[in-house]
Amino acid sequence: MNIKNVANRVTDNLLNDDFRQPFLVGVLSFLVALISFISAIPHFIDDPDHTYVLAIILTVSFVLSTTILLLTIFVKKYRNLWRHFLMALIIVLFGYCCWDGGPQGFIHLWVLLIPAFSFVTFGIYEGFITSVPTFVIMILFFWTPLNQYLKIMYTNPDMAPSVDFRLRMTLVYLVGLLLGFLAELLRFVAARRLKEFTDHYEYVSMHDSLTGLANQNLLAKYLEDISNNKDKYSNLGCLFVDVDAFKNVNDSYGHLFGNAVLVKIAEILKEEKNAFVCRWGGDEYVVCFNDIDDAQLMRIGEKYRTSISASTFEEHPKFHITVSIGAVILPIDESFNFNHVLDLADKANRTAKNKGKDNVSLADI
Repeated sequence: MNIKNVANRVTDNLLNDDFRQPFLVGVLSFLVALISFISAIPHFIDDPDHTYVLAIILTVSFVLSTTILLLTIFVKKYRNLWRHFLMALIIVLFGYCCWDGGPQGFIHLWVLLIPAFSFVTFGIYEGFITSVPTFVIMILFFWTPLNQYLKIMYTNPDMAPSVDFRLRMTLVYLVGLLLGFLAELLRFVAARRLKEFTDHYEYVSMHDSLTGLANQNLLAKYLEDISNNKDKYSNLGCLFVDVDAFKNVNDSYGHLFGNAVLVKIAEILKEEKNAFVCRWGGDEYVVCFNDIDDAQLMRIGEKYRTSISASTFEEHPKFHITVSIGAVILPIDESFNFNHVLDLADKANRTAKNKGKDNVSLADI
């Protein structure tokens, strides 16, 4: 797999939250490790106080963030836990950086990246959980009596962050927090709208618009799932329901009433428990059952036949409709596929038609 294919796969999956968040947590873990590593080296090389406190803290941060990165990649079961560990690490590490900014306040600058990282990686709610505590720590150390500790950290107190520097840091962080929130809010709204559109499109492509039943696409997917789970199911019972003389209904009563008849039949077919009901097209339906015997399938078919025959309509009280039902039971083996199922069910239906209308016929396969 080349780099281009990997990049395309990643960008396509970024629309999926189940992939996007672990991926970004991994990226952020790597960046925190990189920042910690880069910032720790100069302090080990040249620390005027020879305390190496910040260097040690940054080294610990590097080890922890690298560990979180590896756990996120290889231990998928607890990804939410690793994400929360990273959130806590960010608050502690960058909260400390608000206190000890390093030479000329260089470490302080990394803190400004927290809002953007947090909202993009963790989302709106957890982004606030990470960004706001860091901002509160910044306020405490910059604008309360605790800011005196900033001077204690330096051999020369004049090197401590000035009022002007602290003011700019605070304002830039606040602006970054607001922009990070707005950017993630827009992404969240757009992603939700896209998901609604995608879900609607998928539903429409898999269901009949008139009856709300599954269509041929969903039936094919249903049969494919069964074929892929041959060990789970032993057979499939299939009823092919065809409305008798339906053309006469449309010609005599109109297409609107004809649609009402189709919807009524669909409601009756859905009443049976564990039935997968599909509108095959026009006035034809397919009803499937897993692991069923001949007697059970014929009993259900007969129940459908009598219920449909007994159905009434307020618009035309004297109207009467019947169906012919072909039944077939197929073993789920290597020959089981979509075309095979429908071919046999169709033959069973023609057998029922040949025996006269309003009956249920079991096909001999």
